[in-house]
Amino acid sequence: MSYTKLFERVKIGNVTINNRIAMAPMGCKTDPDGGFDDRSIEYFGLRAKGGAGLIITGLNMVCTEYETRAANVLEGFHHVNRLSLLVDKCHQYGSKVLVQIGPGLGRVGYSDPENPPYSASAVPCKNFPDLMCKPFEKAQIEHLVKCMGRGAMLAKNAGADGVEIHAYGGYIFDQFLTPIWNKRTDEYGGDLKGRMKFLLDSIEEVKKVCGPNFLCVVKITADHCLPEVEGMRRLEEGVEIAKILDQMGGVDAIHVDTGCYERYNLQVSTVYEKPGFQLYADKAVKDAVHIPVIGHGKLNDPAVAEKAIEDGCLDIVALGHQMLADPEWPHKVIEGRIDEIKYCCGCNECLYGAVKGRFKPCAMNPISGNEIDYPEVPVEGEKTMLVVGGGPGGMAAAIEAANKGIKVELWEKEEELGGNLRAAGGPDFKHDVKKSMEYLKHALYESGATVRLGKEGEAQEIIDGNYDYVVIATGSRPFIPPIPGVKESPIVMTANDALTGAPLKGRVVVVGAGLVGCEAAVYATESADKVYVVEMMDDILATADHLFNCDQALRRMMAECGAQVTCSAKVTKITDKGLEYEKDGKTNFIEADHIVIASGFRPNNALEDQLWGKVKDVRMIGDAVAPRKIITAVSEGYHYARLAN
Repeated sequence: MSYTKLFERVKIGNVTINNRIAMAPMGCKTDPDGGFDDRSIEYFGLRAKGGAGLIITGLNMVCTEYETRAANVLEGFHHVNRLSLLVDKCHQYGSKVLVQIGPGLGRVGYSDPENPPYSASAVPCKNFPDLMCKPFEKAQIEHLVKCMGRGAMLAKNAGADGVEIHAYGGYIFDQFLTPIWNKRTDEYGGDLKGRMKFLLDSIEEVKKVCGPNFLCVVKITADHCLPEVEGMRRLEEGVEIAKILDQMGGVDAIHVDTGCYERYNLQVSTVYEKPGFQLYADKAVKDAVHIPVIGHGKLNDPAVAEKAIEDGCLDIVALGHQMLADPEWPHKVIEGRIDEIKYCCGCNECLYGAVKGRFKPCAMNPISGNEIDYPEVPVEGEKTMLVVGGGPGGMAAAIEAANKGIKVELWEKEEELGGNLRAAGGPDFKHDVKKSMEYLKHALYESGATVRLGKEGEAQEIIDGNYDYVVIATGSRPFIPPIPGVKESPIVMTANDALTGAPLKGRVVVVGAGLVGCEAAVYATESADKVYVVEMMDDILATADHLFNCDQALRRMMAECGAQVTCSAKVTKITDKGLEYEKDGKTNFIEADHIVIASGFRPNNALEDQLWGKVKDVRMIGDAVAPRKIITAVSEGYHYARLAN
């Protein structure tokens, strides 16, 4: 397939962009004063080197007077020099740069229970609902308008091609735009025109200060995706906002978003959303305006991105998390190297790590954002490595080691690679994981490593092999709880088997409502007549360790799939006819055709003790240490191989 539309040149205002691919705005870590640090400069430069025609930075706050810094800052000349280096590095590869600017986060910011944030009105703080926000005074709004102009001028001084105004997602500008958060009775509230005044004044200030040839793009939320909540934006009003921006002049393009913190999975996508899930909003806006439209939302399949342009849904495809996973996505697409694309697996560990205060990690790209911290260590002489286990960690270790010149063997006891990823990517709604697994398999075979399937690692054979490095990546196995009858009943299976086997029919009971149990239940409802879930804890997903948008998405799927959930219940017996459980002192029985056990995992770690002190260098990684995540396994495998010398 050719991707001619993706690689057409396109104009925003008077600026020509070399292709229709943009790096979507995402936050990054900063120097202590809020300016771009060396890591971020290198990080953006590499995405430009990878072929993105347009780079859009994450939010730069133009004023910290009313809000503790929660992003980059662009409010003084001391911030310009580092931004100018970032812009220069991107320009050297032919990319154009938009610097995203805005007044801050407002009610969704990282406030504490004793210090209310500012917002349009006295509405509840998102993180602490009992804490009421402080409304901005008119003079403060006017000051922020001036700061927006100053921030844009600083971006222009740094050599940027323009700015993108951060007016979406439930942040400060969007709080003014939205009736549920804007209760004002002055000129900044009331009807849509009043609610847009702060934004429109800021756009006018940017153009007045920077002139007509400096790009001004505005990112808006066209649809908050909560039609049941009065006062949240529906698509019709989003389109009206876009029309007003188009008609006012001075806005060179519109960047369309959907969702909000209350539907964060439709703003920052998870593994559970479908490709192109925001295109309906992009198309509605594009049909209503005359200026270019930028859109995003799982457009990382090149065929989906190409069709979105062909169908007139948007003019520029913005890729966010995909650019973390593979900065070279544009080059790989134009060169036809589709099999080499390292796809985002949809886990959201990048943002989850960032909200914990860490650098933005990536499950598929362990050096994302830390490129200058983790240089590849060269190999001295001829070295050998044995990797025992072909899950994500084992494959990552083998790929990196083989690519740097180590002679690698990988043994996998099953007849197929993937480990627990095969179950994690089994359902259609987990296609992102499956695509990531297929990439790892392809990269492994391309690396030149010797792969032996159906080969179990025996300690003495490993010792006799005299390898320089041994990686124990034997993963984990499902835990079967000691329930009477669980081993004897012919209708019992593990969640892994349910997720990778034939569709289940009849009546299905899932024991456990953690992450795997909930996914198994949703998957089972696609084919079974009736699905029941029995959980010991007081709530589903009680032990899940993931970003709240993943939680939102899976909880909604559970609510909509029709599975009958019983929490605070203890399974007491399993028979060949069904399952018995106790709840509130009463014994209940569910008749079943299949019982799916989703009670967690236990590590396969026996080899470590057998090899310790008997081989030159041994490292256990991933689930073999403890059942954890894709990001942990891939990172541990990659870095062990990276440091091997």
